Amino acid sequence: NEVVSNAAVMMFGGIETSEGMTATLFWHLLVEPAQMAAVAADRSLVANAVDESLRLEPAASRVDRYANADTKLAGAAIRQGDLVIVSLAAANRDPAMFTDPDRFDVRRTNARAHLAFAQGPHACIGSHLARLETQAALDATLDAWPGMRIDAGATPPTGVVFRKPRRLPVRW
Repeated sequence: NEVVSNAAVMMFGGIETSEGMTATLFWHLLVEPAQMAAVAADRSLVANAVDESLRLEPAASRVDRYANADTKLAGAAIRQGDLVIVSLAAANRDPAMFTDPDRFDVRRTNARAHLAFAQGPHACIGSHLARLETQAALDATLDAWPGMRIDAGATPPTGVVFRKPRRLPVRW
């Protein structure tokens, strides 16, 4: 049962989140044309743009965990077996960690410090592949469709757990 469960998470989780992170990256770059121009002019910013997009709007905005021991967190009692819902989206906008946390900035020096892929024993084992897929999509798009811009009807990322733009029409 555990093998089947983990295989399902890897297959379907990797599809939904990779799609979401790529679409959301394009949303951020297309609604911020100066940021898109910066990345187009300096391809060394591609990887950081991906991480900054993940920081600002992770494809999976929360993770659910069960406490394996009684503990206290910020004064709240958590009992063994309690469901703990962790907001990755909120953690990634912590002003103690990220200056001007609600702003998309492809030059943010600590963009990769986000928690979009979680950490520790539950860290996403596909994080490196997901980053490479999204970087490749951005590089290919910049090569093939210079001047791409957002079109009417585009929607910002939405969703409670899995987040992405529901529509992202573009013009080129």
